[in-house]
Amino acid sequence: MPEALQHIITELTPWLQEYGYFLLFVAIAVEGFGIPAPGQSLLIVASLLAATGQMSLPLVLIVAACGALSGNSLGYFIGWRFGDVLLKKGWIKPQLEDKIHSVISQYGIAALVLSRFVEGLKQFMFIGCGLAKMPLKQFIIGNSLATSIWVTLFGLGPVLIRDQIAPILAFYHQHKYPAWAIISLLLAALLVFIWRKWQLKSDSK
Repeated sequence: MPEALQHIITELTPWLQEYGYFLLFVAIAVEGFGIPAPGQSLLIVASLLAATGQMSLPLVLIVAACGALSGNSLGYFIGWRFGDVLLKKGWIKPQLEDKIHSVISQYGIAALVLSRFVEGLKQFMFIGCGLAKMPLKQFIIGNSLATSIWVTLFGLGPVLIRDQIAPILAFYHQHKYPAWAIISLLLAALLVFIWRKWQLKSDSK
C-alpha cells in the first residue's frame, strides 16, 4: 500500500474508532459551507474499516450522503441569504466570486458535480451557488448527483477495489492529468445524458 495512503489510514483510524459516524458526518458536512476538513479522507478510511468489519458499510454510506447533502444545502442557503455580508466582510474575495459565477453560468449542474472532486473549489462552490442565485430545483438536482457520485466513488469504491488500491494509486499519480481528463469527459457525458432525459420528461408533461 502506498506510504501516503498508509499514513492517512494510521492517522485517521483512531479518530474514527473514537468518534465514529459523528466525526464522519461533521467533517463531510462542514466542507459544504466553506470549512476545510478531511471529509474525503475520512470517508475512504471509514470504507476500508467497513471492509474489515470495524464499521458498517451501509451506515458509512448513509452518514456520508446525509453529511454531504446537508452541508452543501446549508452552504447554498448561506450564499443565498448572507452572500452580500460575506463579500462586504471580505470572507469571499471578488475574484473568487467572479470565478464561481463564471463556472456556474457556463457549466450549471456539471460544475456542481465536478467541483465535489476539486479541493478548494468544493468548499466554496455550494455557497457560490447560493450567491449566484442558482434556481433551487437546479441546485437540488446537482447536489443529489454530486453527492451520489462522490459517495459511490470514495465510500463504496475502496471496499470494492481494496486489493487493487496500490496499483491504481500508483497509476493515478503517474498519469494524474490524463486520468482527470477522462473522468471529466465521462462525468460530462453522464450529466448530458441525464439532463436530456430530464428535459424530455419535463417536455412530455
